[in-house]
Amino acid sequence: MTLARQAMRAIAPDPILIAAALSLVALGLLMIRGATVGDAPTVLTSATLRQSLYFGVGLLSFFGLRRTDYRLLQRWSVWVYLAAAASLGVVLALGTDAHGARRWIDIGPVTIQPSEFAKVATAIALAAFAAGRDPSRSAVAFTLALTAPPAALVLAEPDLGSTLALGVLWVVVVAIWGVSWRVLGGLALLALAILPVLFVAVPDYQRERIAVFVDPARDPLGTGFTSRQVEVALGGGGLTGRGFGGPSALEGLAPRTADFAFAQFAEQAGFAGSLVVLGLFVVVAWRGIRAATAAPDAFGRLLAAGLTATIVGQAALHIAVNLRLFPATGIPLPFISQGGSALVTVFTALGIIESIAAHRPTLDRTLWRGER
Repeated sequence: MTLARQAMRAIAPDPILIAAALSLVALGLLMIRGATVGDAPTVLTSATLRQSLYFGVGLLSFFGLRRTDYRLLQRWSVWVYLAAAASLGVVLALGTDAHGARRWIDIGPVTIQPSEFAKVATAIALAAFAAGRDPSRSAVAFTLALTAPPAALVLAEPDLGSTLALGVLWVVVVAIWGVSWRVLGGLALLALAILPVLFVAVPDYQRERIAVFVDPARDPLGTGFTSRQVEVALGGGGLTGRGFGGPSALEGLAPRTADFAFAQFAEQAGFAGSLVVLGLFVVVAWRGIRAATAAPDAFGRLLAAGLTATIVGQAALHIAVNLRLFPATGIPLPFISQGGSALVTVFTALGIIESIAAHRPTLDRTLWRGER
């Protein structure tokens, strides 16, 4: 056994990060149970039981990756990336249609959403490529070329939320890599210039969502009904919420425990509970950033930063959609939303971040644990 592996195994998982993640999962299970309990309360509904099973799979992934040398991912990055891209192609060809999109692959009783795993795979590929190179123009262009195929395949499903999450991932990785903000600003202006083209390319129902976002009073009993009910749910929770059970303004909306999980939780736990959720995501961001800054090499630094940005950026986008600060995109809230692929993927990302933290230099260990 090498000294590096002995040192890694001697370090317990970051208790603050794990506590924040487990707290978010517990709040998500409470939200799902409250939304699915119906008129006959039980300890576990079928939805909470299923989510708990996915949570168990996520924990297995977390501890397995946490004990694995993350640097192996740099060697496997090409194969991981190609496998993710292939799975996105399979979902377009053979996936299941639901709610106007084709994002899932049914394998018996299990439904897999490849776009969730593609985020981690893209983070690994970007970090592996950038780790051994300077951020020249050609290298930056290549990172865009790496991000474009999964982003295009995800957008074709269509899944605008995950496409934006991949964009956030790319921006964070190249910014940490050392690309100047002037270059990023120029690319942002270019992205704004092609937005009208993308608007024409998206399906009619997504254009309608944008129209409802611009004009909240548009079609209140049709396409604008969901956004209005989300507002009612957010306002109806008050300071302490209506409790985890009983009637809900989101009753009958299929994605209320997934795409509108934050609004559903806010109705149940109120403004105070919502602040707790926001605070826990701040903790996740803090510990992820610390793992990135203490990473022993460029690959670990870029990968930890990219994975942290994926988790926190997706949470920010979900909450922005629920608060009507962004058009509806259909993106889950990490740890909390109902859905197996998202939950397993987020714990996979945490396991990699923990592996990076476990390999940090010895002098940084007391700082990691908050000791002085």
